[in-house]
Amino acid sequence: MTWEYSLSELARVIGAEAPTSDPVFHAVSKDTRSLQPGDVYFALKGEQFDGEEFVADAFAAGAGGAVCTTKHDGGRSLVVPDALAALQQFAAHHRDRYEIPIIAITGSCGKTTAKDFTAAVLGTRHTVTKTEGNLNNEIGCPLSILNIGRETDIAVLEMGANHIGEIQSLCKWARPTESAITIVAPAHLEGFGSIERVAQAKAEIAKSLDASGVFYVNSDDARCVSIAQQLDCETVTFGTGGEITLRDYQRHEDGDVDLNIDPIGIVRLPLACRAHATNVLLAVAIGVRHGVEEFEAPLREALQGAARFTLRDVGPLRIIDDSYNANPASMKAALQALQEQPGNGTRWAALGDMLELGEYAAQYHAEIGAYAAEENVAGIFAIGDHAEDIVNGARGAGVNPADVYSDTSKIAEAIADTVPDGSIVLIKGSRGLRMENVITKLEHIYASTEDAR
Repeated sequence: MTWEYSLSELARVIGAEAPTSDPVFHAVSKDTRSLQPGDVYFALKGEQFDGEEFVADAFAAGAGGAVCTTKHDGGRSLVVPDALAALQQFAAHHRDRYEIPIIAITGSCGKTTAKDFTAAVLGTRHTVTKTEGNLNNEIGCPLSILNIGRETDIAVLEMGANHIGEIQSLCKWARPTESAITIVAPAHLEGFGSIERVAQAKAEIAKSLDASGVFYVNSDDARCVSIAQQLDCETVTFGTGGEITLRDYQRHEDGDVDLNIDPIGIVRLPLACRAHATNVLLAVAIGVRHGVEEFEAPLREALQGAARFTLRDVGPLRIIDDSYNANPASMKAALQALQEQPGNGTRWAALGDMLELGEYAAQYHAEIGAYAAEENVAGIFAIGDHAEDIVNGARGAGVNPADVYSDTSKIAEAIADTVPDGSIVLIKGSRGLRMENVITKLEHIYASTEDAR
């Protein structure tokens, strides 16, 4: 990141009184623990924190200034009614400095993976700035915009939402020139109310484009196709049909997959989940448009660095760690991937609740239990308020055992006691269930067993 502003310019942009002295700064921070001398500190407020309480710490750490709602001693205070709104205003001002392609990606599933794949592919030819991790909300998106610097050729920004209008706001600051929706599926239904309103929210990323923009269309998702039909800008289709087409998908015994993609040919990737092929196709579509000729190596590297949907051996078991989050579409994709893994071992699943499904929660959890049976899962260990619904759906479709557990430790103990050596176990649930604790407990159990030998 290479840019420079004066404190007086920042004050003008955010509507604060100009400081009596006017140093330049090269970065902003919302966390005093990582703040570097000279940074401007934004005192943001949230449900669990109040940045105003740490302004003194910011000044002590060498902050060049602090954007806050009240004046503080010890440094230069830029006083505004709302520090978050000021951050967003500054990010929009910063965006206007750069006439570069900005690619915005959203979706009910896969947006972080698609963003990482796209940035990796584009990085073979361009200098890319991307959203770090999944900082895709009203705070993370402005911070990601502020990572754009003089050296940036293209920016790839991830955008998330749990209510109507949120993506529209993110696009107002980011002004994307291209955008994509990975898939529209049931997620955050407590906030949206229905799948139709999910589609409406995701469509904001497409409708933010002007006539010179480009929208990448998942041709296998009817709602994405419908959104594209409402646009005046150029569209590029990808999927099992379209301009970027998956002609064939072949899994090898070593777990690698050959994707035969028109027009680039075969790429061989360690793709553990079939659903991630959609994210590969999107990255290819964007890469082709931006002159990329090398795909397999950057995609393989991105997969190796992925923090989600990872395979690991724990004791005598192969674990699929997809514990980060869950909704009905990603849960079905994970269960499909469980069945497709190479090996002769039986398949098992430890499943936590899918949160924020509102009035549809019982129905979707029961459907997941039944779907596990379709994918030949041998047994289910369930936890959460809707664990009983998962179990009832599974038992009704013939899965046995399928049981409810009160905590993740008990699930791990049951897995260690029940699951045969050589089996493959999927661990998945919404973030609030902390399903990764099942894996941690299993590691302790098998380490203790090994020590006892």
